[in-house]
This record gives sequence, structure tokens and C-alpha cells, in this order.
Amino acid sequence: MSRRLAVILGVLVALLFAGHGHAAVTEAIKRNNVGADFLKQNQLEEAIAEFRRAVEVDPSYVAAHFNLAYAYERAQRFDEAIAQYTRALQLEPDNVFGLNNLGVLYTNKGQYDEAIKVLEQAAKIEPSNSMVSKNLENARANKSILQDRETRIAEAHKQVTARPQDPGVAYNLARVYASLDRIEEAFEWLGKALKLGFDNIEFVREDPVLLGLKKDPRFAAMLEGK
Repeated sequence: MSRRLAVILGVLVALLFAGHGHAAVTEAIKRNNVGADFLKQNQLEEAIAEFRRAVEVDPSYVAAHFNLAYAYERAQRFDEAIAQYTRALQLEPDNVFGLNNLGVLYTNKGQYDEAIKVLEQAAKIEPSNSMVSKNLENARANKSILQDRETRIAEAHKQVTARPQDPGVAYNLARVYASLDRIEEAFEWLGKALKLGFDNIEFVREDPVLLGLKKDPRFAAMLEGK
């Protein structure tokens, strides 16, 4: 977050005092400047209100659009931040700061394809930008991890479909889910394995892959009387 803060403050400094000639634009600049002061004081809702007023007065004022997006991000209003960065980038598609921040938000939401798309765009504009490169690498790595997890789950489900009465394959699927911290699915398939007759209860009790389940009282209840 701190590295994104440094970037957006660069936008503030660079764009804050852009010259404009008519009254509406002057009002937008005033609102933007007040919003910037609120943002520096971490008064986020006040900053958001001022930036929103600035873009209402002058919808073409790019700085205020990006500042509003960043204020939403700082306030952890992430869906609004994504929508606002998208609007701002329609006005200035090659803004690397906006593309980078939008990519990070997409990554944090697990929307890796969207993240990679905008970060690749930023990297084309500024190939030497190390922050963009690192965020792009992170998005690609996370996508790869997600794909690996989905492959593991799909393979385990394939085995269950092929051998629906086999308690061993049901137990294996429970272990796959447990290893991915998907606790509810893990409990569901552990229960199915036990109902199908999985009888190596001592192994279940000692299985390190099920550590996340053992902290839940449902685990002991499932094995009670086994």
C-alpha cells in the first residue's frame, strides 16, 4: 500500500495545479485541492466528498478522477475504487499510476486475468517501472497457483466420479480441499468418506493435512465412536 501511496501522491503533485480558464474548472481545482489536503490528513470520507464534487463540476478533470479512485482505495471501498479507476483511465488510458493501482486491486480480488491485462498495458508504457513489473509478476504467479489448485481439485473430482463408492478417493478429495484451506468442502468430503466406510480412523486423527479441520469441533464429533 505504501508504494501505491507514493505513486498517487506523484499524480497529485503533478496534476493538482493544472491551469484552467473558466469558473466551473476553477471550482473543480479548488475542490480537488481541498480533497488533497483531506487525503493527506487521512480524512478519507471528506476527501472523497471533495473529489466527487470536483468531477461533478468538471467531468474532464483527470487529476480529480484519479484522486477520487485513490481515496476510495484508501478507504477500502475497493469496488468503487475499481469502477473509478476504470472511469479515470477512459480519460487517460496510458496513465501508468492508474493502471498499476487498478491491477493491484484486481489481484487482491483474485481477478487475475483482469489484473494481468492492465499491468501488461502499464508495462508496455513503462518497461523499466520496477513496481509495475513486480505487480505483474505477482499477478501471473497467483494465477498460476490458482490454476494448479483448480487442476488438483478437478483431478480428485474425476476420481470420485469414476469410483463413487470408494471411500479412499472421497477421503483424498477431502485432503485436497483441506490442503487448500477450503474447510467446508473438506468437511463435506470427509463426512462422505466416513459414510462410505473409510475405516483408517487413526490415520485420520494423525493426518497433518487435516490440521485446519482438527481445530473445529466438528472434527471430533465426526470421529466420535469410530
